[in-house]
Amino acid sequence: MQSGILSPQICYAAAIVGAFITALSQILLKTQANTTGKKGFFQKFLNVRVVVSYGLLFLTLAINQVALRFVPLSVMPCITSTSFIWVFVMGVLILKEKVSPRKILGVAIILAGVVISRL
Repeated sequence: MQSGILSPQICYAAAIVGAFITALSQILLKTQANTTGKKGFFQKFLNVRVVVSYGLLFLTLAINQVALRFVPLSVMPCITSTSFIWVFVMGVLILKEKVSPRKILGVAIILAGVVISRL
C-alpha cells in the first residue's frame, strides 16, 4: 500500500543515496584522519569535518528508516554494503589512494556477497 509520495522506487533510490552519503561522510573522516600536526582532543575530534561527517551518518540513518518502508529488510544490507565500494572509488579518485590487491579483493568479496545474497 502506497502512502503519499513514497513509492518503492523512491525508497530504493533513497537507500542507494543513503549508501552514497555514508561513503561521503567516511571520506570526510578520512581527510580529517590524514591531517598532520599536533592537535588536542577538541581540535582533533570536534571540528567541522568530524561534526559534518557524523551529521551525514545520522542523516543516512533517517534516510534508511524511510527507505525501509518499501525496501525489504533482506535487501537493505546489500544496498548499504555498497558504501564500502563507494569509499574505495572515492578514495582512489579524490584522496589519490593507491589501489592494492587487498583492496581489490575486498571490493570483489563485497560484490560477490551482494550477488550471492540476491540469487
